[in-house]
Amino acid sequence: MAPARELDVFLQEKIGPVAREIISQRGGKAIAREFADKRAEALERARKAVNSPRCRALLVDVLAWIHTQRGHTDVADSELGEFAAKLLDRRMRKAHKDAEKLQEMTATERHKFRIRMKKLRYAAEFFESLFRSKRERKALACLSKHAKKIQDALGSLNDFIADRKLAADAALHAPPQDRRARAFASGIIVGREDEQAKPLMKAAAKELRALRHLSALG
Repeated sequence: MAPARELDVFLQEKIGPVAREIISQRGGKAIAREFADKRAEALERARKAVNSPRCRALLVDVLAWIHTQRGHTDVADSELGEFAAKLLDRRMRKAHKDAEKLQEMTATERHKFRIRMKKLRYAAEFFESLFRSKRERKALACLSKHAKKIQDALGSLNDFIADRKLAADAALHAPPQDRRARAFASGIIVGREDEQAKPLMKAAAKELRALRHLSALG
């Protein structure tokens, strides 16, 4: 699914505005045609994957597991709640430690940090029913909200890395008659993303600071 998503985002959010707004539209339109074809190919591969016997078998296995697990929740809620609280606390402490190095992280490190924030958010939402008090529910809601905003900001930054590669490939492998126009359009795409990167980092840092003030669970 990832290539189809990356190409769709690049085409809709990056190439589209450039093709409409730049003074010379030749490069923008040439890139748009090229990536529209690539997106169509990627979407077809994604459709084949979703319609494959392997995917259907996975869905059947998951549904069968859910069905067989009903009625087997003999572990006390208190024990699950204790486990959930420890898990969330451990991931929160790790997130706070990582947050101190956010500005110095490489693109790969930021990507890994975003995945850890996603796991923290999903864990908070998954275990929500185990926490009964209003204070705990409020803390979980705030945790999920801040983690989602961090995830979104870092996700956009991660998309920029993929966009840069796509833009560079479009310029470097263009036919001679379109090379200069495509290079110009690619440069505009990268330049716009450079302007957007700093506010996204500030937004992520702001949400991480807010995350530090959440009270402990359990």
